[in-house]
Amino acid sequence: MKRLILGVAAALMLSAGQAAADGLPSRGAVRGPDGPVAGTWNWTGFYVGVGIGGGAQDVNGVVDGGNNDVDVGGEGVLGTVVLGYDRQFGPSLVAGVFADYDFSGISDESVDHNYSWSIGARLGGLITPKTLLYGTAGYTQAEFEASNDAQTFDGYFVGAGIEHMLRENWTLKFEYRYSDYEANDVDAEASLHTARLVLSYKFGGSRY
Repeated sequence: MKRLILGVAAALMLSAGQAAADGLPSRGAVRGPDGPVAGTWNWTGFYVGVGIGGGAQDVNGVVDGGNNDVDVGGEGVLGTVVLGYDRQFGPSLVAGVFADYDFSGISDESVDHNYSWSIGARLGGLITPKTLLYGTAGYTQAEFEASNDAQTFDGYFVGAGIEHMLRENWTLKFEYRYSDYEANDVDAEASLHTARLVLSYKFGGSRY
């Protein structure tokens, strides 16, 4: 699974680089003398979403109350919920902020990733009026557990994704993230590679 996640991430990065090299077309919300032209798409607004995905973990250091030195991996599935806000600037630039929570089934025989939550921002460009290619980064916190000893880890994440307007108010996105963590109470580090598919509802309409 980890190779698949990394492969998809590489494809996303390659697509982003190609779009930047070619120049993003100005085909977003077109404005006329009396306001937006009817039939163009508007990415501004609040949204909520739910999704599913998978991931791979790498945990090393002292866990289990300081009694166990581990260096383990582990894979599994996750579910996610998200709340966010996007704003479109001009015909092709979109920026936003969001918060999300992951219910995790990622585990190894000795260490489980129970959950994580994140707050972050994203910035991207419209490669068509209905398709957004973006990068994202922010703060994240996770809980890992070994032998019934749960520890909280703080860290950061970076990632990239692509999102498409399915119809008015509804979008579907695929996103890859790399998250890096350090434990608060013990000498341990962890990282996660995750990929997620999220269906979102945008309030206020998505078309002029």
